[in-house]
Amino acid sequence: MSERLKYQGRLAEKQQEAKSLKLRIEGLRDSIRDILDPFESVENLNMDVAAEQAFELAKLHIEYTRALAEIAAIKKVLGK
Repeated sequence: MSERLKYQGRLAEKQQEAKSLKLRIEGLRDSIRDILDPFESVENLNMDVAAEQAFELAKLHIEYTRALAEIAAIKKVLGK
């Protein structure tokens, strides 16, 4: 297998990973927004779940940023 094909395969994998991470991030963002309903009384907010999801969101965002950086590096090597 040529080196270029190997990089193209790695690029496709990273792009799929980034797409999956982005969908998960969007889902968590929407869920957190729903939990933190501005019209709900403070007593009824489920802050434990919101905090847990916010932590997961931050972790996924770090992974997403890394994936995007790897995609950019692979594209640079491929001359794209």
